Amino acid sequence: MRVPRRLLLLGSVAAAAALYVRGVYRYRDPVRLPTPAAGAILSPADGRVLLVRRVTDGQVEGQGAAAALLGWPEAPATGWVLGVYVGPLDVQYLYQPVGGEVVRAEFSDALAAQGGAAGLGLGARARLLLGQPAEVPALGRPRLTFTLRAPEGGEVTVALPDQGSHAETLNFLRPGDPARAGNKAAYAEGGGLVLVALPEGATPQVGVGDHVTGAETVLAHLG
Repeated sequence: MRVPRRLLLLGSVAAAAALYVRGVYRYRDPVRLPTPAAGAILSPADGRVLLVRRVTDGQVEGQGAAAALLGWPEAPATGWVLGVYVGPLDVQYLYQPVGGEVVRAEFSDALAAQGGAAGLGLGARARLLLGQPAEVPALGRPRLTFTLRAPEGGEVTVALPDQGSHAETLNFLRPGDPARAGNKAAYAEGGGLVLVALPEGATPQVGVGDHVTGAETVLAHLG
């Protein structure tokens, strides 16, 4: 049976589009040159805001100990934790949210091989695409964490929890390096949930379901 030429053409276009998305689009590297105002904390990633939670006495509301989530025993006892879900078609780079100095950068590509927690289900991903709230997935140990000290004195920590993915993660930072808001911090293939810990006195500027752009959207202001 002969396949109609139109179906062959449509199939070829769909296959080419799939190859483009998988091999080119997801690896795109947009030029972003932010000039944030003093005290502004930029989003470290593209995606949807999945959580905005207070940290009190070292506990993240509804999520457990901040030190465990961030993989950092010295995590601040008070402040905020925000979560940005980076989808598979979002830009896969992570950016430095503030300028100043890199005071901590820890990376382990061995954690994903240990079998982390499950990521978001299809239903939750669909709700996020529509800008609706979704349940926060169970989070494993962070495979990437870095802390930047802003000129204003506050410290901002970004963590990429292990969510059972075997995708490649590359860290670009070292302790002692100068930090510059908007510069690249890491590459996280496949996306996932990115956590941002803010110090006491910071004021979040986004809510759950908001779409954010890495190195451009202001997540919060330092007090």
